[in-house]
Amino acid sequence: MFSFNLLCWGLFFYILVNVVRGILSVPNPLAEQNRLNKGQEMFRYMNLNVNPCDDFYEFACGNWNTYNSAAAKKKSATGLFHSLREERDHKILLLMNTDEPRDTNVDKKIKNFYRSCMNLPNLKHVYTAKLLEIMAEFGQMPAMAGPLWDERTFDWQTTVAAIAYKYGIVTVTGAEISVDFADNSKNRIYLSEQQLALESRDIYLNPANAGFVKNYINSIANKLYIFLGLDKTVGLQVATEMAQFETNLAAGMADSKKVNKLADLYTLNTIEEIQHNVYPHLNVEKLVLESLGVLPDFKVYWSPAYVKNLIRTLQQTPKRVVANYIFYHLIDKFMLIIPETQHQLQDMCLRQMKTYFSKNFDNMLYRKYNMDETEQGVNVMWQDIKDTFIEALKSPHQYSWIRPETRSYAVEKIKAMKMEIVSYKNYDFETVFKPFQVNSHDLVENLKSLFSLGSKQKRSAIFAPPQPLDLSERIATTPVNVLIENAVKVPVSILQPNYAWDASFANAFNFGILGALLSHELMHGLDVHGRHHDAQGNSLEWWDPESSRDFNARSQCFNSQYQKYIFHGHHLPDMPAQGENIADNGGVRLAYAAYVKWLQQALAKNPRAVRESMPPVSFTDRKLFFISYAQLWCNDITPAFRKYLASVDNHVPDKFRVIGPLSNFDGFAQEFQCPKGSGMNPVQK
Repeated sequence: MFSFNLLCWGLFFYILVNVVRGILSVPNPLAEQNRLNKGQEMFRYMNLNVNPCDDFYEFACGNWNTYNSAAAKKKSATGLFHSLREERDHKILLLMNTDEPRDTNVDKKIKNFYRSCMNLPNLKHVYTAKLLEIMAEFGQMPAMAGPLWDERTFDWQTTVAAIAYKYGIVTVTGAEISVDFADNSKNRIYLSEQQLALESRDIYLNPANAGFVKNYINSIANKLYIFLGLDKTVGLQVATEMAQFETNLAAGMADSKKVNKLADLYTLNTIEEIQHNVYPHLNVEKLVLESLGVLPDFKVYWSPAYVKNLIRTLQQTPKRVVANYIFYHLIDKFMLIIPETQHQLQDMCLRQMKTYFSKNFDNMLYRKYNMDETEQGVNVMWQDIKDTFIEALKSPHQYSWIRPETRSYAVEKIKAMKMEIVSYKNYDFETVFKPFQVNSHDLVENLKSLFSLGSKQKRSAIFAPPQPLDLSERIATTPVNVLIENAVKVPVSILQPNYAWDASFANAFNFGILGALLSHELMHGLDVHGRHHDAQGNSLEWWDPESSRDFNARSQCFNSQYQKYIFHGHHLPDMPAQGENIADNGGVRLAYAAYVKWLQQALAKNPRAVRESMPPVSFTDRKLFFISYAQLWCNDITPAFRKYLASVDNHVPDKFRVIGPLSNFDGFAQEFQCPKGSGMNPVQK
């Protein structure tokens, strides 16, 4: 009896694992229909009139715009990640508008918060009074006080510290506690920089982007008129001054496209050392003490360039402008322009809530849609990718330009690298949100309660063990490598069926989409940024000097290659930090190698059970992998948004995330039999 049961359990386990891997085929009408639907979708986007060896992006994505024109759909862009975001948003709205018996206490609070946002039109008559009340907690806004404002009583450091202490809102600069990026066993103080409304310093400083700055100014002026009743002419002048102040602050920030490691951004000193350098222009001790309520005996990460520029900017800017800027950024967190229609109000409330409750939403989606099976399949794929890369690093025939001792440590780092589905299933929401006071009718009071709670929790965590970085909405639809944790984190939105991975699809598709994304993030662990962090995520220069020199030379080859590409009449810009292009090129090769390894093993076990096709697409297995990878990057984008991305995004345009890596890859050229010298098989790779 014992041996029989053991045999049964062994058989059950074999079936379970191999169904997840896709080796065994279990007929399922719904799965077959999903497979057919996805195949038809893929086929629609392809342009079979284009030779794949000339331009594989056009071959795989040539008809994308016919069905997904950004202009026709009245969107800034279309593509896989935009679709994932839209589907996630749709599901979140369904959750917010439905009360279920399984709702936790926290779920109910989040839904009441949403209802308070939807109740905004009924708050209209008291909105201004509530904003003035918030400002009055910390002083007066010159634009509102007029000639009664006395600059002699205004101390910008006291004001920003008081706001940070009460609401956790940091303006101009502030003291924040976070894990040490060089040693994740410690907390450090970070002297933060102003968070730029337009995201990138290039938008403020490049004259070609003046239109974005002008729109920003008009937006500020409009809010000053709507919420505070400021005269439009006066409001425009105040907004212009504030935007210029922010532009001057941006000038002291580093260009993220040229930064290879965090140590290039920050200097680590004691508070006393910084105080000696910047006092009396900046009183760091006062700022830290009043922002946090305590003066921890921690060292401080700070940017001397930013602080030097900040001091100069403050000296050259009237106190009135600085005060307007600080008070505006305080109430901006509470100002929501009430849309005309219920649908627009719903969209606005969703955008607002995703800023604060992204973790809650992802956890609610995970619980609602039972993503356990998908999580198992993705974990298996991740292990396949890791194993494949470790084999390559150990092989004498691959990566031979990297010296043995460096390759050996790379193996240890990859072995230690974790992949985490960011479902927050082990997060204690009940304890975190227990003090959160929320009602269903007053959004402003709910925001005050939320900000106050967040600030208190940050202070209570000062002397607690370091916590993982809270990436929240920043990784809503795409995986990310958190270097200081040596972990790849995957949002639950990417596990939604029928997009990036599905057990019913050919594994060529799964590896070509999600496998390529996971491989891309794994590669970041060894690229221009990752090679400065060890297997535990701490700072370590573990590459030997010769391998580093070769790495830098090869990196510049990518820079030269991509600068030759022309996009809408312009060459791609010089980007010394080539981390994203390195991860694209290495990632697609790794995902392909992992897929081929899986395919060979599956064929060896049971060739009749392997179904690597997506009808009506006529290409199978290896070719299907490359088509899937290319369609990962099919997109359309409006000219205005394209211009904006050029200033804030470290990635090349999506077309070249296909053209660049695949034209460098002999495996692609061999599979599609591209002649030497063709567009996708250049003589010099």
